[in-house]
Amino acid sequence: MIFSIIRRVLIFLIPFSIVFWYIHDKFEAVLSRASENGLAAFYSADGIIFGLIVAFVIQREWEIWTNLSGSVRTEIDTIREMWKWSTYAEESLCREAQGHLTEYLKTMISEWNNSNQRVRSTKVDAEIDGLRGMLVKMSVSMGALGFQLFSAFGNLINARNQRLNFSNEHMPVILKRIVFLADILLILLSLFIGVDNIYLDYIFTAAIALLAFTLLIVVDDLDNPFRPGTWHLTSKDYQDLLQELTSPSENVHVGS
Repeated sequence: MIFSIIRRVLIFLIPFSIVFWYIHDKFEAVLSRASENGLAAFYSADGIIFGLIVAFVIQREWEIWTNLSGSVRTEIDTIREMWKWSTYAEESLCREAQGHLTEYLKTMISEWNNSNQRVRSTKVDAEIDGLRGMLVKMSVSMGALGFQLFSAFGNLINARNQRLNFSNEHMPVILKRIVFLADILLILLSLFIGVDNIYLDYIFTAAIALLAFTLLIVVDDLDNPFRPGTWHLTSKDYQDLLQELTSPSENVHVGS
């Protein structure tokens, strides 16, 4: 992750530095007049507007990200819980339940790796229907155990639906364009607000531009939670759970 951040920062900072020194070399008189005429105050207003917009966007996108990652954790925890409870069922029902749960995880991992995380999978739906049918049979013969599994099954359905819903929420296109435009304006205008010492000017200008750029990265990554970026959701937790549940120690039937 740290190398990804450094790479993206360098990709921005190197061309920015070239543009900075070019502008200061060719338009030094313009920069001096801009500072004397108090344009820095207008630039501050632009920065305040940008900050308000980005704060609103990040707060909303972070809320969606938190709900999405929470849904994934709930889905995984519920599958583990159903697996544990199923070991107390009759042996044939135990094998049936664990078979459906295993295929559920395998299908999730396969479709996640094929970038189909946002769509409702017919293969996953088939495994859910199989679990539903198994639970109906279990409720007749297993009493309270069937109720426990029905409760966990309801939590699984809710977690999956929430994951799909949150994964398909995106920032409105017009709002995303406004954020990009405000970010570009903030970076470009920073080049024309100078101070007397050119080295201090570069440090402060580069810091402002870099901050605006990294905020844009945050917004873009939050809006694309499955796309590889500075951080993103992966199928690792599903893979770890599948490996855990299919280990020999977990394939033990304890029911009578």
